[in-house]
Amino acid sequence: MFGNIFILIVIVIIAAFVLWILFSSIAIIHTGEVGIVERLGVYVKTMQPGFHIVLPVIYRITEVVNMKQIPMRVAEQEVITKDNVVVKISETLKYHITDVNAYVYKNKDSVTSMVQDTRAALRGIIGNMDLNDVLNGTETINRSLFDQLSAVTAGYGLNVDRANIDSVEVDHDIQESMNKLLRASREKEANIMQAEGFKQAAIAKAEGGKQSAILEAEGNKQTQILEAEGRAQSQRLLYEAIRDQINSVNEALVHNTDAYLQYKNLETMEKVAEGKNNTIVMPTAALDSLGKIPAMKQIWDQSTQPTATSDNTSKATQK
Repeated sequence: MFGNIFILIVIVIIAAFVLWILFSSIAIIHTGEVGIVERLGVYVKTMQPGFHIVLPVIYRITEVVNMKQIPMRVAEQEVITKDNVVVKISETLKYHITDVNAYVYKNKDSVTSMVQDTRAALRGIIGNMDLNDVLNGTETINRSLFDQLSAVTAGYGLNVDRANIDSVEVDHDIQESMNKLLRASREKEANIMQAEGFKQAAIAKAEGGKQSAILEAEGNKQTQILEAEGRAQSQRLLYEAIRDQINSVNEALVHNTDAYLQYKNLETMEKVAEGKNNTIVMPTAALDSLGKIPAMKQIWDQSTQPTATSDNTSKATQK
């Protein structure tokens, strides 16, 4: 009976050992990770993501390495600038593993080595810069730090994807002095801008006055030109009218000179004859010329007819 129990215990132990071997042989590597396999303490291969069977005891997965990009915050550190100002700088890194063998076997702690190199490189970069350059040149610091880390960390099986300066802090007294300088600079710029504004306004006002005066003078000039042209045109028309009248008179005189002179003589005689004591003596030639005017001839005939009748009457009485 005791023999059967012993055999049963042995069978159970063997079965448990077989089950343990079976379960221990199963290995699942997730996406974004790789497994380091050793055989009796010697690196054999790197397992890629998926299902694997690894014989226990002889083979062993010593480490599963994350191949994804890893963000990391570096502890804040104090750095002295070129002008002997102490600044506190905090930064972050983003890196990923490129060489699993170098990452695991060539450096005891590759991440710690990367952090130490980052802090040392940052001290060297900022130590060659003035405070103003540090405060205003974070992008320059980031590029310089990235270039230096990329060359150093390749030996650790790492690649730094990005180095970023998060904040730069200075002592309170220095910060207060910087604020005063900043306020003074801003007030100076404001005064300059205000003065420039006044200057531009004065220039614009003067330019406006100048343009207004020019336009007014141009308007007066045009008005005077138009008025002069109007006067010239009016005088020209007046002169032309007078010229036409003179031409008409001259033309009439050319054709009726004798009649016109006789008419003017007649007008003169009429005015002279209005007086009671005026005696008109006219030469025979003038009387003959008056006879040429039809109206004067008719008047003359009427004035001489009664005399002829009275002469005839007297002659008849004498007979």
